[in-house]
Amino acid sequence: MTKNKKKIRFSLKKLIYNDKALIICSVIAAVIIWVATSMNLSPETTKKITVPVSVDFTGTVAEQLGIEYYGNSSLTTEVTVSCKKYLAKDIDENDISASLQTNTIIAAGYYSVPIVVSAAEDADFTIVSYFPTTAQGYYDVAQEISLPVELNFINEDFAADGYVVGETTLNQSNVLVRGAAAYVSTVDKISADINIESGQKESQVITLEPAAYDKNGAKVDNVSLVIPDGETSLIATVPVLKVQDLSPAVTFTAGPNNPESFLDIKYSVRSVQVGALESAQLSELNLGTVSFGDLKPGENVFKFKTADVNGVTVLDGTNEITVTVTVPDSYTTKVITIGINDINTDTENFDVTVNGISERGVTVAGESDAVAKLDKADLKLSLAPENGEEEISEKTKKCRIVISINGNGRYWVLGSYTASVTVKSK
Repeated sequence: MTKNKKKIRFSLKKLIYNDKALIICSVIAAVIIWVATSMNLSPETTKKITVPVSVDFTGTVAEQLGIEYYGNSSLTTEVTVSCKKYLAKDIDENDISASLQTNTIIAAGYYSVPIVVSAAEDADFTIVSYFPTTAQGYYDVAQEISLPVELNFINEDFAADGYVVGETTLNQSNVLVRGAAAYVSTVDKISADINIESGQKESQVITLEPAAYDKNGAKVDNVSLVIPDGETSLIATVPVLKVQDLSPAVTFTAGPNNPESFLDIKYSVRSVQVGALESAQLSELNLGTVSFGDLKPGENVFKFKTADVNGVTVLDGTNEITVTVTVPDSYTTKVITIGINDINTDTENFDVTVNGISERGVTVAGESDAVAKLDKADLKLSLAPENGEEEISEKTKKCRIVISINGNGRYWVLGSYTASVTVKSK
C-alpha cells in the first residue's frame, strides 16, 4: 500500500508570524533601500584629470598638403569632471579623449589651435572645464636632409711626446636632419665637439653629441638629428699613433720561397717616418705585394703609394716608393705549348667545358738549367673563379687558369691566363 506524501504549501501568514524569516527579509530590504538611496542621493564631487592631447591630421587639408605639427611632443590638458562621489576614484584619463582641432590648419605657419575634449559614450560624469583650451605650435611640411659631420677638436695637442694623432673615423660620416622645412632649410652644417685630455698614448673612442648650426654659426634647436643605418649614437675613433722609423718591404707571391736569397731588391728610400699603433708592433713598412708573374729576367720596377698602406700615417712627406727587383742573368724563360684538353675541369657539382684559352703558350721563367728540362708534363693546369666570383657556377663564362709546376728548381709562370667556359649542373 503506497503512502501519501505530504504537500508543502507556502503560507504568507506563517511567514509573517515567523520571527526569524521576518528579520532576514527586513535586513535585505534595508540594504536594498540604503544602496538605492545612496546612489541617488550621493553628493556630487569634482575631480581633475591630466589627459594627453593627440594630434591627428586624418581627413584634413593639412594631411593633403603634408603638413605636420611641430610643438610640445608631450602636450596635455587638465580636465575637471563632475560625478557622484562614489564614482570618482574609478574615472581616469582613459575615459576622456583630447585632441587638437587640426581641421583649422590650412597652411603652414604658427597657430594657436583649439583643444577638443570629450567623454566616453557610457560616461557617468560630465566635463566641467579644461585648461589649456588651446595649444600653440608651428605647422609645416616635413623635410629631411643628410649632412656630413664636422669635428671640432677643443684640445688639438693631446698626444703625448713621441706620439701623433691619426685620422679620426666615425661610425657614420653623415647624419639626417629632420623637422619643419622652414627650420631644416636654415641648417648649414653639423658639428660635434671632441675634447680629450693631454698626454694620451692610446687611441680614444668617444660618443659624440652633434648639433646643427646655421651659416652664421648660431645653433638651430628646432630640428632633430638622426643617426642613419640603425645606429643609436655617433661614435668617433681617434687613433693615437707612436712615431716610428720603418724600413720599406714588399711581399712576394706566386713563386719560389726565400726570394731575397736570389733576387736583388732595392728601395728608393731607406726608411720612412710613420705614426702607427704601438700595439701593432711593426718592424717594417709593408708596401704591398709583388707577383712573380710580373718578374722577368733583368730589372723590374714597381711603384707603391704610401697612402695605400693601411694602419700607418706617413709623417715625413714620402708619397711614393720605388722598388727595383733584379732577376739574375742566369735566369731565362721558356714557352711551353698547352691545349684545351690539358686543363683539369673536374668539379663536384658542375660539368665544365673549356671553349677557348687566352694563350696557347705558357711562359715559364727560372734558373736556366732547371727551365730547360721542363715540358708540358710538368705543368698542372686547373680552373678558378674570376672577376670576384667566390666559386664557379652556371653563370660563369670566364675562369682563371691556375698553373703550378712540378719538380725541383727555382721557376715561376709569367703573366696570367684565362679560359672561356660553359658550366652546367651535373
